[in-house]
Amino acid sequence: MWIRAPKIAEIAKLAGVGTATVDRVLNGRAHVRPEMRQRVMQAKETLETGGPQVARKKPWRIRVFLPEGAGPATEFLARCFLESGRVSNALVECVYSRKFEPATLARKLRAAAGQGLDAVAFQPLEDPRVHDAISELNGYGIPTAAIMSGFENTSIVGFVGIDNRSAGRTAGYLMGRLLPRAGRVAILSGGELYRVHEDREIGFRTVIRSQYPFLDVICTHGGRDDVEGNYREMCLLLEQYPDLCGVYNIGGGNRGVVRALNEAGVASEMVYIGHNLSRYTRNFLLDGSMDVIIHQNCRLVAEETIRLLVAHLEKEEFRQTMVPVEVITRENLTGAVFA
Repeated sequence: MWIRAPKIAEIAKLAGVGTATVDRVLNGRAHVRPEMRQRVMQAKETLETGGPQVARKKPWRIRVFLPEGAGPATEFLARCFLESGRVSNALVECVYSRKFEPATLARKLRAAAGQGLDAVAFQPLEDPRVHDAISELNGYGIPTAAIMSGFENTSIVGFVGIDNRSAGRTAGYLMGRLLPRAGRVAILSGGELYRVHEDREIGFRTVIRSQYPFLDVICTHGGRDDVEGNYREMCLLLEQYPDLCGVYNIGGGNRGVVRALNEAGVASEMVYIGHNLSRYTRNFLLDGSMDVIIHQNCRLVAEETIRLLVAHLEKEEFRQTMVPVEVITRENLTGAVFA
């Protein structure tokens, strides 16, 4: 596609700023407010690609709260949010909060009031303090959207993510089809604070109980949703249940599970189903350490969230869609993307 180089005066007119501001932005100089920088870059892109030349109003300020140290999928999700903001006239800022600490998340959510923010998106923790913080933001007129994990609160604008009950049911169906014999199956969970984990476990257990009663689902083990925690729990499970034949990891930390399976020499014998395609899990599919990945497209989550919040702010009608549950194996890995 041919891209023309727009003149500074053209960019300034479309962005509604002075030519000096455009010059500072294009040359990477300091002393330019983030919203001004974004307006300039949006105007430049519009002129280069021949898009509709609508005078840019001040970008909406949206803050996204994500769990700290949650792995490559969350890191990629943050990048997708920043990219989605640039095409939706929104200045997006991603802020990290410590995992499994609802008091910290609630405090950071409350602090968003009075900081000039127009809207907030967050990955919820199921805790009364978080619910109260969201209700408080609503009282200040700051709309909120829950992402990735469900959140039953009348104050939120909506939830963006996959149907996690369906994702768990899909994992249960595949586990039963891949294990057509009696045996024990383990569930690894990040804990009780994410409704997403609860929904996936309910869906998984429901399908196993109703369709594959020959499989014995043992107690759920919590690995704190990280690599080392899942490694320790998986080692413990293999020691306690030498006849274990299947594992469903509801959350993150897939590297820890695979490490334990490989050290025990049972990776090729175990049916292992987990979530989220990444550079790590792609390799696990290829070498046979994992059998199935239940995936959600991070880029779609980010785009849908920003569109939802901007439409709400601009009082426009918006028909929200559910992010699809994707099933990836090494046989359909070619062309599958992290996003």
